[in-house]
Amino acid sequence: MIIHENIEIVHRFFQVAQAPFEDMLTDLLTEYKPVYIPVRVVIFGAPIGNEEYVARFVRIREAVKESFGENHPLVSYVAQPPQTMGLAMEVHEVLLNAEQDRIEYRNQEEMLYITIEREGCKRLFLSGVTGDVLHQTIREQSHEVFSKIARVLETECMSVSTIIRQWNYIEKITAYDAIGHQHYQDFNDARSLFYHGVEWTTGYPAATGIGTQWGGIMIDLDALLCKDKSVQVCGVDNPLQVAAHAYSQEVLLGEADEALLRKTTPKFERAKAVWKEDHGFVYVSGTAAIRGEQSLEGVGIAKQALTTLENIEYLVSRENLNRSGIPATEDAALITFRVYVKHWEDMEEAKRTVTERYPDLPAIYTLTDVCRSELLIEIEGMGILR
Repeated sequence: MIIHENIEIVHRFFQVAQAPFEDMLTDLLTEYKPVYIPVRVVIFGAPIGNEEYVARFVRIREAVKESFGENHPLVSYVAQPPQTMGLAMEVHEVLLNAEQDRIEYRNQEEMLYITIEREGCKRLFLSGVTGDVLHQTIREQSHEVFSKIARVLETECMSVSTIIRQWNYIEKITAYDAIGHQHYQDFNDARSLFYHGVEWTTGYPAATGIGTQWGGIMIDLDALLCKDKSVQVCGVDNPLQVAAHAYSQEVLLGEADEALLRKTTPKFERAKAVWKEDHGFVYVSGTAAIRGEQSLEGVGIAKQALTTLENIEYLVSRENLNRSGIPATEDAALITFRVYVKHWEDMEEAKRTVTERYPDLPAIYTLTDVCRSELLIEIEGMGILR
């Protein structure tokens, strides 16, 4: 559990075995008992196409509203089959200070979001932002989604640079369209245009860019605007890996957006830390078996999983946090993982490899494509800083 004087957040996981969809959804929501205030519910499942994806997303929203009432958590539906073949649910909760915090449930153009404010500090949660037409190109959907996000941030007088964590879900992430545009590259170019001209004084957000079977483009994000100088927000680099936003053109695939002279890099930091006085937390971006900017190829799932964990462990080590300006006195304590696995036949070995190293760490495992065809696994998480 994370408890932070200005910012409190915890991620909790729930899973149910395969059954009819309505039964699984009911069981998940019945099993969940809030400890703090839920602000986001992320459901992972396996619709068989975009028509079913849209219908189930509507039903999930209805069920969450029925369960929680008008002031309900935000909802996302991710088309990634969980390892259980049923449904999985991740809930993000915040601990409020009744005397200082004010929570608002807002609606802009049928887009729901939540703000939490106290003197000098505002937190914003936005989820399930999708394009309106799923048969549009990934590029068109990406631009539309970022336009929606921009309108919310503008309404709340928060710069794009206040985004500290972003989850980017991209249908068939490594696929190409009819004119040679790769889905992930098209998304990265749209993100670069959205971020262009912004002063990123604390680094880009922590982020995950991950594939889904269906659903086009969907984005979840957390943003933080804090005028309290005792709160430090800092991007965390990893010397074992070239920063994603510094990749060379050689590892970027497809064709560039017409508005750009060249293909643009993925704009995220390896991690983003929030620190106050003597404690805090860190968002660990989606991490894979990449050293420098090259993937480890032909080594199998276990080696890729171990290399990914080693990358994360060094990223959140005291040595590296101190190098990034965070005065932590010890390595971050990792508290949750999401593990994305490319092939079903690798799922059990991936889970065994991660569990042997972290036997008590809450985690969910889903089947999905990752951002490079040769990568078999990607892991993201959160950690406590002390």
